[in-house]
Amino acid sequence: MKKKIVQLTTCILVVALVVTVLVSMASFKGTYTNDVIAVLKGNINAMELSLGEHTDYQKMANEYQKAYGQNNRVTVIAEDGTVLADTQADSEQTENHLERPEVQEALAGRFGSEVRYSETTGQDMIYVAKQMPNGVIIRNSMPLDNATAVVNQTLPVIIIVFILLVVLAVFLSGKIVSNTLKPFSQLHDSIQGYIEGKQEKLSIESPYPEFDDIAQAFSRISERLNRYIEKVKLENRKTALIIDSINEGLMILDEKEEVLLINTAAKNIFGVNGEPLSENILHYIRRPDIVSKLEKALTKKKNMQFEARNDEDGRTYRFYTSIVDEPAFMNGQGGYAMLVLISDVTDIELSERVRRDFAANVSHELKTPLTSINGFAQLVANGMVEDEKSIKAYARRISEESDRLMGLINDTLMLSELEQISIDEAIETVDIAKVTEDVLHLLEDNIVKRDLKVHVSGAAAIMANRNRIRELMLNLCDNAVKYNKEGGRIDIRLSEQDTFVEIEIQDTGIGVPEDEVNRIFERFYRAKNSGGSTISGTGLGLAIVKHIVALYEGELTMESRLGEGSRFIVRLKKD
Repeated sequence: MKKKIVQLTTCILVVALVVTVLVSMASFKGTYTNDVIAVLKGNINAMELSLGEHTDYQKMANEYQKAYGQNNRVTVIAEDGTVLADTQADSEQTENHLERPEVQEALAGRFGSEVRYSETTGQDMIYVAKQMPNGVIIRNSMPLDNATAVVNQTLPVIIIVFILLVVLAVFLSGKIVSNTLKPFSQLHDSIQGYIEGKQEKLSIESPYPEFDDIAQAFSRISERLNRYIEKVKLENRKTALIIDSINEGLMILDEKEEVLLINTAAKNIFGVNGEPLSENILHYIRRPDIVSKLEKALTKKKNMQFEARNDEDGRTYRFYTSIVDEPAFMNGQGGYAMLVLISDVTDIELSERVRRDFAANVSHELKTPLTSINGFAQLVANGMVEDEKSIKAYARRISEESDRLMGLINDTLMLSELEQISIDEAIETVDIAKVTEDVLHLLEDNIVKRDLKVHVSGAAAIMANRNRIRELMLNLCDNAVKYNKEGGRIDIRLSEQDTFVEIEIQDTGIGVPEDEVNRIFERFYRAKNSGGSTISGTGLGLAIVKHIVALYEGELTMESRLGEGSRFIVRLKKD
């Protein structure tokens, strides 16, 4: 630090000296120029007094140059700028001087002065010009090099003085910095000794009274630190517990069932606000069933877990209790505490329930076609069916049930695949109108059989997996055919907006009761016809449609009136 301060101080002094020298030289040069201009003006005034006695301007100019010195240049210029005489150039070969700034000022009726480089002399010159009563202009000039010569003569002295001042500045700044930093060094040593227990007070020997105030302030701080150390240790332990469980609800109870700590997540779960206080557990939890279980775990000093459902928001929470035998929780007086971790398991339970229901439904749906296949096969195998017509009928039933079983397996596999992927592969530009045409061709037999009229309008294209879009259209159109009335109608409308495509499929079928609209996309749910019987199918078609729409971050809505028909609207992002 000392070295940096000395270097900085020295640099500042050096810069200041350099600036001072440069400014002084510039000022000297300016002063010298002004003095020369004043002398040249006096020379011109003297020549003006004797101008009437001379008719030979060149002779006059030579006489005055001889009188004023060889560096002095005298030029006589006519009103039109023609050089009549010049002591340092041939006047006949000299170019016209009318455009010279000093000449223009002289023609304006005043002394003209200018400092510039002279092509004739090859030097920087100081020019002064004035128009005489007879109209001619007399210009007197001297080289500016005289000022530079004076500066060059004094430059060695300036350099020597500059070096001496720099050395002196380094020495003085070092002394000043050493004296200034000495108390800080003493303060450091004193603090280090206090930390190591070698001394009881902080002391500084300094001529500056301000450092005594600093030492006293540090002494007061050290006294307070001793009082706060124990409290800081306790707060650090609490903070560590909160950080370790920040994503879950966390509570710490002492053996008296008072809450020592509760985090924000736990307060949100129990619906309480404000800063945590040493209050009884009943202040935060107003559920007797939860409180009784926590009291039991605390009394028996037993780690346990249990679940509780919040009827207000429908969420389920799992409580984990852990006994902590740590005296710090009781300010070092002994005792124990219980840590309670609260985890929201609503989504986990929902997933488990969905998996259980799915497995049960799949088992039930698989059992039906397998039972039929097994029964017909046994009849044929045991020779209980002898005529060829019956055998063909049973074989046809076995084939139909096999197809149904295969369809159920394929739909189940597809639904399972859709649940596991988040980004689809094999993306390409899909013409939805062409896919719709292919799907209707597959359903043509059923459409003709039920005497349905199908109308397709519009066009749309999307970047997607062609097989996914085909499966979506197949399930929607198949539903529109199966659940339609004899001689009914199906309208398929395709449209394309800036960022999404819209698919609308409307039928004139049996419709869905209002209380069952929200269930239509559930797995294995199938609508019933007007007679109450269930229409054949796997019950997974609309569930697959729902997952495909979700895969492409789309929207799926349904409108239905019982006995009038249904309308499905699908919106998918184009890219």
